[in-house]
Parts: sequence; C-alpha cells; structure tokens
Amino acid sequence: MPLKIGGSIPADFGDVIIVPGSGCNPGRGTEERLNLASSLYQIKKRKVILSEGTCFPHERKGFIKRMTTEWKIDLEDIIWDTLSLTTQDNIKNSQILAKDYDCKNAVVCTSPFHQMRCGILMFKHWDGDFKIAAMPKDMLEMEKEQVYIDQRGKTLKEEYLKSIYELVFFFSTEK
Repeated sequence: MPLKIGGSIPADFGDVIIVPGSGCNPGRGTEERLNLASSLYQIKKRKVILSEGTCFPHERKGFIKRMTTEWKIDLEDIIWDTLSLTTQDNIKNSQILAKDYDCKNAVVCTSPFHQMRCGILMFKHWDGDFKIAAMPKDMLEMEKEQVYIDQRGKTLKEEYLKSIYELVFFFSTEK
C-alpha cells in the first residue's frame, strides 16, 4: 500500500488549499507543504487554510510576514484553523472553515508519507470535491527515507498503522 497518492492538480481546480499541520515554527516537512501550497497558489489564487492548533497568537505575526513575503500568499486569502491538534481535526475544522468562506473544492498540500491518511480522512469528512497534490521531488526538504532509517522506521510504521486504522474504522464513526 503506497502512502504517496498525490497527483497533478489542474490549474483551474479548487477554491481552497488546505495545509494540514502548518505550524508557526515549521520544520522541514511543514516547509515543503507550504512551498507546495505557495506554488499552487501562484498558479491560481485561492483561500489557504493553515490548519494547526499549536500556533499561538504571539507567534503568528512573524509567520504571517513569512506567508506574505516568502510564500507570497495574500493576507486576505489566509484562513487560520487554530483548534486542530490531529490530522482528523485538520480535515474536520478545515471543512467548517471552508463552508464559512463558501469554498467547496479543496486541494490538500501535505508531505508524501502523509497523503494516504489525509485522503482517507478527506473522503470521510469533506463534502465537496478534493485532490491531493503530488509533492515534486525538488520541493522535498529532505529525503524521507533517511528519517525513517534514523528512527528505525517508527514514523513510517506509525503512518501505515494510522492509515489502516482509518480504513478499518471508516464506516464506524460519524462525520
């Protein structure tokens, strides 16, 4: 079962970009998600939901400056989800925020190892159409395989287990 399920995104698709786990102090994995979101935003301006519950108000000012200068996302298009602490929260809360802004079709920007589980959760919780964006190799901030080797495969195993869990219990919980 591959974890990478992202594909190419038609230039005119979607009215919102969702970046799950996009914290104010982004690590390398989050940087690549934001780079991907920015590249898609430059092709077509859409709302961008930054879904991260650990971004505290005193940290946002500097991060917003990076979003508008480094990632070139217009301030009026940034939507903060400040309540999410899990991937499932990211998707559920993004759905609520998207409805508030009348957005129906989403592009999800996440790291390759995280795409399978995000796709399952989007299928389960998202009301409109969605696509998972492929992460171009030149945007990867680091070779993920090295992270898995260094952690003795822990991250990779956990992601597979979480994906299998979501598939097994797909129909057993409500939206």
